[in-house]
Amino acid sequence: MIDYRIVALFVKAPTPGRVKTRLAKDIGDQAACSIYRTLVERVLQQIQASGLALVLFFDGDETQIPDSWKQYARFCIQQQGADLGERMAAALSRLFSGGEQQAVVIGSDIPGINVAYLLQSFDLLKEHPLVLGPALDGGYCLIGFNQSHFTESVFQNIPWSSDRVLELTLNAAAQAGLTVGLLPALRDIDTVEDLRYLDPAVIRLTDG
Repeated sequence: MIDYRIVALFVKAPTPGRVKTRLAKDIGDQAACSIYRTLVERVLQQIQASGLALVLFFDGDETQIPDSWKQYARFCIQQQGADLGERMAAALSRLFSGGEQQAVVIGSDIPGINVAYLLQSFDLLKEHPLVLGPALDGGYCLIGFNQSHFTESVFQNIPWSSDRVLELTLNAAAQAGLTVGLLPALRDIDTVEDLRYLDPAVIRLTDG
């Protein structure tokens, strides 16, 4: 039986000074980059354990994307678009045009995204055209659609990196007549304060 579910993971090339820049202001570029790499590797392992197919959408130079990340993915594709909304919409459009029936886009710095969370997102897509995983900062860490209800307007006119991203996305979904399945809210890792909620083993792995 063919599985038409797929995960799109957004990543950046793990280059010090280009990832986790807010965190780097307090702990330095190298340490912030090391934490980012560890977070990406953890979510890659969870996707693999879920049995779901993965496409890696990367920002930056593909030669700087570790081969150890690429080996998890069916394809590696460069992100396209002027802002995050355009990039997510372009990624979903590409997956749906390739024949996928259900797709979710996730961020790479959310330690709470695990096998159960991923599978729950697709369960919600059985009942709703759109699924969202809220982030505690007012954004979201996961968005997914059924192919037949894919609606680009939910990505438009959103002030990305603000605390109104989730609110305005829900408003856009309502205006488009889409019901939304909501997952539990998760925390992303952007600040030193966020590190308090991170598994201490992750920080130890990045020491030195």
